[in-house]
Amino acid sequence: MIHAGRKTVHAVAWNYASFALSKGVVLITMAVLTRLLPPETFGIVSLATIIISYFSLLQDLGLGSALIQQRNDVQEAANTVYAANLVIGILFFLFTFAIAPAVAVFFRAPAVEPMLRILALTFLIDPFGSVHIALLQRDLAFRKKLIPDLGRLLIKAVVTIVLAVKGFGAWSLIIGQLSSSLSGVILARIALRQKLRMRIKKPQLGRLLKFSIPFMAFNLINALVSNIEFIVIGRTLGDAALGIYSITYRIVDLLIMNVWVVLAGAMFPALATIQHQPHLLRRAFLSVTQYVQVFIVPISLGLIITAEPIVKVLLGAQWLGAIPILRLLPVAFLIFSIGTTAGDIYKAIGRPALLLKMGILHIMILIPLLLVGVQYQLVGVALSLIATAFLVKIVHLFVIVRVIGVTVSELMRALRPAFVGGTALTIVTTPLVYSIGDQPPVVQLLVAGVTGAAAYFGTLWLLEKEVVIKGANTILDAVRR
Repeated sequence: MIHAGRKTVHAVAWNYASFALSKGVVLITMAVLTRLLPPETFGIVSLATIIISYFSLLQDLGLGSALIQQRNDVQEAANTVYAANLVIGILFFLFTFAIAPAVAVFFRAPAVEPMLRILALTFLIDPFGSVHIALLQRDLAFRKKLIPDLGRLLIKAVVTIVLAVKGFGAWSLIIGQLSSSLSGVILARIALRQKLRMRIKKPQLGRLLKFSIPFMAFNLINALVSNIEFIVIGRTLGDAALGIYSITYRIVDLLIMNVWVVLAGAMFPALATIQHQPHLLRRAFLSVTQYVQVFIVPISLGLIITAEPIVKVLLGAQWLGAIPILRLLPVAFLIFSIGTTAGDIYKAIGRPALLLKMGILHIMILIPLLLVGVQYQLVGVALSLIATAFLVKIVHLFVIVRVIGVTVSELMRALRPAFVGGTALTIVTTPLVYSIGDQPPVVQLLVAGVTGAAAYFGTLWLLEKEVVIKGANTILDAVRR
């Protein structure tokens, strides 16, 4: 039997492969669309997707996570979640359809009303594939999960770009999202050919809800945390500012935040299998924390150092206002990423209420800082996120040490390789980028990327060779399995 920590990293390797391919498609699509559509278009669509994104995080009431955590009567639980998800989806569709006019009035944007009502159709579509995705995660079948993950994005990219070229404007983004939902359901059912029945067993639903209700409450808070700055920007700074912020945020989200989101998708089901073995949970947590930071640190620093050429190459001249934001947001995301995967430990051991408490603390700190920061435009918003990340992380690390039993010295040893390599990357790459500032942006990115990678991984090889070898062997083993 593969050691729990190693098994978890195997799952992470495949889940990250899915992430890397999928987000590569998203970045290419973004590079095309930002040259076809102005910031205002992305801003107006973001106003509609804010609501959809918020409800989407709540759509299954945490039942998907409860299903992953379930150890017995899995088929019966899957049938119950399948039926419950459809009922919930219908309710969310009706509610979203009804509030669309009020949302349009709140944002002073009449175009939001029809967009929101069309996007609400995703609540009726997604339930037909969500349980299949949860079961794939539960079984750590991330090779199969790659089919819907990548396929839906390829279809969305083609549909959106074709419609944008034909002059559909904002509607190209709306219709592209619908095509993503529909194709995702079809491909999920192809990847997992398991028959599900819409049959709710009340005792089973009660057991699932006992786990999922605290998790759902956390999702409620987390959804607010994830969307509150978009609401504030859209209400106070307008469509163009929201368009710039939303695209910049998406870049950082794709390259940094999704690393730990992808990790959570692989780590939680793996940890659920060893939920009664604390020493294995601690070891798995430290192992995965180490390798997540090995990924996140160089990406974060790379975005900060090369923000200007990235914007010029990826987005184009009309998006230069994104440069200062791209230099600040990675700082907040990097701080948030440290030890964040402890949340999956809390879920695995059946203590999701801890996530709720952390979420409440987060929102209590974020809202007042954000209301002050928005007075200083987008830069002020980004700085408020950095301050929030710092304050929340202090408390978060204290909870990790107390609950999981990981010592501060163990955590520092896990973080050491990434930050040693990151120091070398910063020292070498920062002056280099400024010295070649007169070169074309593509050249700047290539030179900085190659030099930064050489400095980072070269330093790891010299000072942390064991980490590099172990990580490479784990990834190779995962690919062979």
